[in-house]
Amino acid sequence: MIQATGLTSTPRRNQPPVIDDLTFEAPPGRVTALLGGPGAGKTSALRLLLQLDRGHGSAFFRGRPLHRIRRPAREIGVLLDDVPGHPGRTVRGHLRMLGAAAGVPAARADIVLDVVGLTDLADERLGDLAIGAERRLGLATALLGDPHTLVLDEPARGLSARDTAWLNGLLRGFADQGGAVLVTSGDPEGVTRLADQLLTLEAGRLVADQPVDEFARTRLRPRVVVRSPLAGRLAAVLEEEAGAARQAAEAEAQAAAQTQAEVAAEMAVDETVAEEAGGKSGKAGAEVRGARAKAEAKDGAEDKTGTEAEKGGKTGAPAEAAEEDEGAVVAAAEPFSVVRDDETHISVYGLPTACVGEAAYRHGIVVHRLVEETADLGPATSVGAQARDREASPPRLLPRLRFPGPAWPMRYELRRATGVRTGWLIAVAALVASFVASVLLARAGGAGELHRLTGWPADLPLPPVAIASGLLGALAFGEEFRYPALAAARDAVPHRLGLLAAKFVVCAAGAILLSLVIIVLDSAALLLLVGGNAVPLPSDWPELVASVFGLAIGSSWAGLLAAGIFRSTALGLATLLAVPVVAVPVVQHAMADPSLRSLVMLPHRLRAAVLERPPSTLDRAFAVVLRLAGQPVGQALMLSVAVLLCAYALTGLRGRRTRQ
Repeated sequence: MIQATGLTSTPRRNQPPVIDDLTFEAPPGRVTALLGGPGAGKTSALRLLLQLDRGHGSAFFRGRPLHRIRRPAREIGVLLDDVPGHPGRTVRGHLRMLGAAAGVPAARADIVLDVVGLTDLADERLGDLAIGAERRLGLATALLGDPHTLVLDEPARGLSARDTAWLNGLLRGFADQGGAVLVTSGDPEGVTRLADQLLTLEAGRLVADQPVDEFARTRLRPRVVVRSPLAGRLAAVLEEEAGAARQAAEAEAQAAAQTQAEVAAEMAVDETVAEEAGGKSGKAGAEVRGARAKAEAKDGAEDKTGTEAEKGGKTGAPAEAAEEDEGAVVAAAEPFSVVRDDETHISVYGLPTACVGEAAYRHGIVVHRLVEETADLGPATSVGAQARDREASPPRLLPRLRFPGPAWPMRYELRRATGVRTGWLIAVAALVASFVASVLLARAGGAGELHRLTGWPADLPLPPVAIASGLLGALAFGEEFRYPALAAARDAVPHRLGLLAAKFVVCAAGAILLSLVIIVLDSAALLLLVGGNAVPLPSDWPELVASVFGLAIGSSWAGLLAAGIFRSTALGLATLLAVPVVAVPVVQHAMADPSLRSLVMLPHRLRAAVLERPPSTLDRAFAVVLRLAGQPVGQALMLSVAVLLCAYALTGLRGRRTRQ
């Protein structure tokens, strides 16, 4: 059940709020629809309900506010705008990734695909789907976590009549199982097939809260529903006859207006003559004009009667048929339209039932059903029965999840990172750039072991492996903000410690693996293409390799946190590149300052103290860490990661305080 009280969006400067004091309920077992035209505030109301936009008021889902629900995807199925997801990911992979975050088994994805009819498109890319398939996938995403409430923004947008009927049946079945459904729509006639309660919005305010029967009876025009195997032909005939009748009415109106103008002109001439004659002649002229007007009126009536008689004689129809034709012309002059629901059903607006039946009889069109209704509802038809077509088979309902398991953030993050080609392409580009730069630096000479092994030219602020690791880390959060993956992502930063820890682990593992492959590849290239002297093995090679690993891990974490704070992959990468450009000079200046030199040189003194005695394995590892911390780039990365982590925590506290 959804309970919203006093929802009001935060107004912009000198503008009224988009949503103003919206209060409603969406009870379980029923379908509630927010109805309104463009700009009425339907989507804004849903975003405010889900705490995606700032505002005031309260919203409860089964008695709990949204920020008190630990796993929103299991309790609230959401579909806003287009289907969220990377266009390069497959349909099955996308659902399995979201299922890992929601804590549902991977087999649930195939079950949901079967329910929405996308089993044959399970291996297609999201970017290759048609509009109808996208809406079906969006509904599958909303149903994945077995929620008790569905919040859908115009789910039938872009669907055909058959797909819309299927969607209505599925949502009705969900409501019949006890679920609450809240949808938005801009089609008042189409939404009456689905909804039980209609909430009409205008300029962000609730202007009507009506049951669907009352809405259809008071606010929708009547229509004639026709069922015929030749429904398309009948629709063409009605449109052609209505057009001809409309043209005839327009011609008759023009002729009448022209006659009136001629009579007025003649009367004006007679008045002018009468004024010039004056006195007795004026009186005589007036009598003449009166007699002439009476004669013209009599002649016009006789001409009209004669014309109608001629029409009756030509067609051989009685006077009643002439009256029916005149009624049809009048009806066709009213707003008229024909809507083709499918191959055998049409809806006629603006014509009475008798005119539609008579047109079908004259053209030999067999009609199986001909009835006048108010919009999509009959006078004594229940909404649930009308929403489902008796001839169509009922849609397959999704089985309930009895025991949903815990979320698997690590599985989600692995599927997110490996499910598209972007990460693989970045890794291949880093390998190629490092390989070429390593060979060129070795042949030019003068570069150290670290620069040769990582392909780090002096012109680059960071080695290719660090830049690639930072970009992969930035994508870890940036993709979620660009293609939202988790349902009801209501914060500036997804505050899930398990998910954040999984991102840290996956980014670090990817950075280490990429660094190891680059070191091995560059070493082999130098041995084969340059010679053995190009790769002198230093005595402290473990520290060298560890420094490369630390640089790559620090870069990936810096990009990850920056993207999470700024909600952008580009800003995350820009923050990473600012480390060697801005942070390193600051660290070097601090090392040169006598007042801070004692603190900055502390790692070097600690390392010297540790290495005075025979080092153990733990001591050597500690020495490696101290050496890395003593380098300017390492110190800058550590400083940047610490600052970004604090900013991330402050952003989370601010978002939580705003929600409360």
